[in-house]
Amino acid sequence: MTGVDVATWQAGIDFARVRAEGHGFVVVKTGGSQLSEGPYTGSRYRTQVTGARAQGLRVGHYWVAGDFQAPVEAADSFTAALHDYRRGDVLALDNEVLDDSTRLWTDAQVTAFFTRVHERVGDHVPWLYMGAADLRSGTWPRTIAFGAKLWVASWGANDGGYPGEPALGGAYPTWSAHQYTSSGVVGGVRVDLNVAKPTAFDVVTPGEPPDEPPGLPKTSTEQDGVPGAVFWQRAQNWLTEEGGYTGPVDGVPGVNTYAALQRALRAHGYTGPVDGVPGVNTYKAWQRLASGWDYTGPVDGVMGPNSWRGVARFLNQDRYD
Repeated sequence: MTGVDVATWQAGIDFARVRAEGHGFVVVKTGGSQLSEGPYTGSRYRTQVTGARAQGLRVGHYWVAGDFQAPVEAADSFTAALHDYRRGDVLALDNEVLDDSTRLWTDAQVTAFFTRVHERVGDHVPWLYMGAADLRSGTWPRTIAFGAKLWVASWGANDGGYPGEPALGGAYPTWSAHQYTSSGVVGGVRVDLNVAKPTAFDVVTPGEPPDEPPGLPKTSTEQDGVPGAVFWQRAQNWLTEEGGYTGPVDGVPGVNTYAALQRALRAHGYTGPVDGVPGVNTYKAWQRLASGWDYTGPVDGVMGPNSWRGVARFLNQDRYD
């Protein structure tokens, strides 16, 4: 089956022409997390979903990953924004570097996003959109185990407008949908053209993640109130999932660690800049997080042994091994 994907700038697309020209599906941009001003919903999203549905086309919805929301938060924004979602619709994540973002989401982040989507809507049709080169630059074992279907962009040397066979380089078992050109035209409107295998639209029940090697020990900070290397390694594992951290898990906090911390702490009231320079407001937000883990001291931005113990109780959850 062939199909198109559309965003706000294709506002004038005629979905009757899409259908008449033999296409069977439309994936519509819902919104994204790649803008510094925060998450957004596309101004034409609802209209485009309604128009595609009215023509009997299969419908998909996609969200753009980005630096400005953690995966779980982004999944909440995505699912809250969905218009006329029906079981069997594609729910896709666009994992590329766009606009104000600076990095791709990792395997762990992609899986966290799709897992949260599953928690919100149940079994669904998950597509991971990536360019072939970006896909080959990483490894995706957890995303594969989850069952996410690959929607790969591979346009060829001259964006020639024919499907061909995308070069996955062993990074994914196979592709389910292939965006093979960005130069398609439907009714005078330029669109991306795609081809999808029949199984691309099968609803997925998530699989089990692959076995992993033994994780980190628990941090002794929970007892002694002194943050050390294991504390920071566990923090970096947490921030990989929740704050977009992509650096090494080496137990040495630096600018990237603190910037990810500031992003993750937005859910706990941090409103300052994401500059990687921790201060009173950063630590107040961390104390608010710790208050959910038996910290009963003041929220004053002064990290003492009791503050560190509360954070350590949070970090000592098994999921951050």
